[in-house]
Amino acid sequence: MYKGKRFLYNESMKKRVSIADVAKLAGVSISTVSRVINDTGYPVSKDVQERILSAVKQLHYIPNLAAQRLRNDFNPVIGMIVRDISEAYFGEIAKGATERAMDLGYLAFVCNTGRKPANEMQFHELLWKNRVRGILLVGGGIDTPEYRQLLEQQMERCRRFDLRIFANAPQGIDIPTVSVDFVAMTRTITNYLLGKGHRSIGFITGDRVVTTSRDHVQGYRDALRNHTLGENESLVRFDSFSEHGGYVNCQDLMRQNPRPTAIICGCDPIAVGVLHALHDEGLEVPGDVSLISIGDTPIAAHLQPALTCMRVPRYEMGARAVEKMLDPKADNTSEYFPVEFIERASVRDL
Repeated sequence: MYKGKRFLYNESMKKRVSIADVAKLAGVSISTVSRVINDTGYPVSKDVQERILSAVKQLHYIPNLAAQRLRNDFNPVIGMIVRDISEAYFGEIAKGATERAMDLGYLAFVCNTGRKPANEMQFHELLWKNRVRGILLVGGGIDTPEYRQLLEQQMERCRRFDLRIFANAPQGIDIPTVSVDFVAMTRTITNYLLGKGHRSIGFITGDRVVTTSRDHVQGYRDALRNHTLGENESLVRFDSFSEHGGYVNCQDLMRQNPRPTAIICGCDPIAVGVLHALHDEGLEVPGDVSLISIGDTPIAAHLQPALTCMRVPRYEMGARAVEKMLDPKADNTSEYFPVEFIERASVRDL
């Protein structure tokens, strides 16, 4: 008969206590418990810390050492999931991110989704398996319940293992973002055209389900409402961020009577398509139709006429997102860069 110390059995030993149990008892999120237990330096109030430590003691919680090693076992690599690397807009963001990563001793993988959500989720899995330190989402998210649920699942896994995700455009969920205010930007552009005397203003942007497209149109509508002008949905076109999208939708807008006197383009490739369509219709910019674009990629200054644009600091957005991602002391709050209005030769007064 064994005469050593008695082994005390209690109900809590029927199953292993998990970090989720600690979070539930303390009334906080799993990520907050992880930050306190692993002493990450993330700011947590004294009251919350005490509740978590009390729950740990009460539940006899022992951290999973294998999981802790997994959290710290990252490769010196970051991943960028880019919606369309062929676009100069995204290419400049990727350039800023890759060069800043190299400065900080990290390699950067660039993953091109072709704007296909299935490809994006596959890249999330591949980057996860390769233990990258962080992921940067370049381009707007897809504003559908299915996409949001899939991205939330990726975010939750990353929070559990301290893999950091940042974005350079809104994603439709709560995610740290280094970007610009797209709504304020298009509001400013629309106000500028209204100030020039334009009242019939067309807007051509990307797919309706892309978050940046929705932000574009929201700012445009806000400005029209602020000027007590009724919204004319026939002047708004959702298509693709491409020359073809600009071309076919401009042709459609020009068939309206009266036709718009100005067009706002969601990106420079759309503006290139619009210019070609107007030329084929025998119309001149800005004599017949004024034109403004978002982005100010290198081609904008070399079109005929040179394109009036809202310049987005793409390189700086990519570089800053990587800095925050790789700085363990940096918080997960979003940052928004100022934009610059570049007035060239594609807009006239009415």
